[in-house]
Amino acid sequence: MAARGKIWTVGYGAWAAPVRADRLVKALADQGMTRLVDVRLAPCSADLDPARTYGPRPWHLQASGEAGIVALLGRSGIAYEWIVELGNPQRQDPSMAVLHAHLADPSGDWPVHRGLARLADRVREPREAVCLLCACAEANRCHRTVMAQALNDRFFEGELEIIQIGRQ
Repeated sequence: MAARGKIWTVGYGAWAAPVRADRLVKALADQGMTRLVDVRLAPCSADLDPARTYGPRPWHLQASGEAGIVALLGRSGIAYEWIVELGNPQRQDPSMAVLHAHLADPSGDWPVHRGLARLADRVREPREAVCLLCACAEANRCHRTVMAQALNDRFFEGELEIIQIGRQ
């Protein structure tokens, strides 16, 4: 295998809502990221409180709109890509049983297998520095770490360095 590769992960829940978007972009830029891969199953606000206007806000890190994550990242030269196949299919299950079962299925027919192959292609690009994004503040309890480890095991023979970006 060639030189050891790297993948970063970040959970934006580590930052308070009013500063979340700016801190995320700064943390990514400081690490030299060129691509943010969103592994949230649904990258939009779940706030349906009728007292508030529903729609894109920078702290929700939605993909669209002038204040959306694509525009925020683009101003720093960071590409955005959502790989829905890497979302956790059972977000309310802390053991991630369904996700682990899909990853362990030798048939490779689950969407997560397609998503990992697509992610591997991005990580192999010599000019790409890729970071996985999820909302969880704690990497050790988040499926993004499971995705990074599965990528490492399946496509990089355990030689991929997984780096967690923390609070900035």
